[in-house]
Amino acid sequence: MHTEDLIISLDQGIARLTFNRPQARNAASPEMLEAILAFLLRAERDRSIRCIVFGGAGGHFMAGGDVRSFTTVAKLPPEERLCTFEARVARNAHLFNVLQRLPQPVVSSVQGAAAGAGLGFAIASDLVVAARSASFVLAHVNVGASPDAATSWHLPRAVGVKQAMRMALLGEPITAEAALAQGLISHVVDDENLAAFTDQLVQRLANGPGVALAQAKSLINRSLGNTLAEQLAAEARSMGIAAASEDFIEGPSAFLEKRKPAFRSA
Repeated sequence: MHTEDLIISLDQGIARLTFNRPQARNAASPEMLEAILAFLLRAERDRSIRCIVFGGAGGHFMAGGDVRSFTTVAKLPPEERLCTFEARVARNAHLFNVLQRLPQPVVSSVQGAAAGAGLGFAIASDLVVAARSASFVLAHVNVGASPDAATSWHLPRAVGVKQAMRMALLGEPITAEAALAQGLISHVVDDENLAAFTDQLVQRLANGPGVALAQAKSLINRSLGNTLAEQLAAEARSMGIAAASEDFIEGPSAFLEKRKPAFRSA
């Protein structure tokens, strides 16, 4: 699906998805979300895509849902509002399921505001690089709404229940430095270095051992729902899968020959 609300570029195995509604701080539109889902479903099966990067156009990451569109629905009777918004959120649920299960590393490069669904995309990513001036907010409560975009699932796992409650109940923004300290994001860089640092990071991931990276992602994502015995069994299975890849031949050879490995498997 093509829409001007999302810019997609592919280069050397790196897919860049740019939220492109700068006039609305990149607030998500139905067309944008449908295009993201369509691309992620394609990427899940296309192992030539080795890394996926989310970013925003025009100085902001994403300001969540388009609150202006809420005013039309607000004119409906309560029962119709209930059905309309339940259906709207349910339609987007599959997107975040797919995002969670992708084998490729996913990186969010955050400048400006990451609010609501924008926070959802950021914390659903494997790594988050934020400009020092960026901010993160679960803003739903400020407009009389409740969390969506998988934020209520990811936040407690990332920052703990009390900090998640604080963000959900108070709707207060936190700085990039605070987000880093709480474990919400992985990196903070000076604003002028955001693009360069992100490029360096995603190039490293794209050139990494694809099978091993996919297995590492899967292990970490499953760990909180597994018993120790289940996790140990998963580790054994994942090690076998990684060892069966060509990269497991290249990695030890490069180490012993004191050279940089040239990983190729996806």
